[in-house]
Amino acid sequence: MSEHEYQHEQLYQYEITAAMNHVVRACHEIAREHSHRGFWTPHTDPGADLHIDLIEAARRDILTKLQVVVTAAERVAYDIEQDRQRSR
Repeated sequence: MSEHEYQHEQLYQYEITAAMNHVVRACHEIAREHSHRGFWTPHTDPGADLHIDLIEAARRDILTKLQVVVTAAERVAYDIEQDRQRSR
């Protein structure tokens, strides 16, 4: 492996590790803010339509946040794969 290839490999490793750390931190933050003993504790309005309110809370509290960081991590992985293919 040439020095140039080695540097790219290190950069790829750093980028994917950073992306995965963002996903892990997001999971940790969501669990800390929206769970109790490992179970989701949604904050819903008492008079609201329960299933609709739960769906909205799930999206607000968990799903959207995770989707953003997972999509970003997938993009990092995809970009690395594309860059690696171009450099062959």
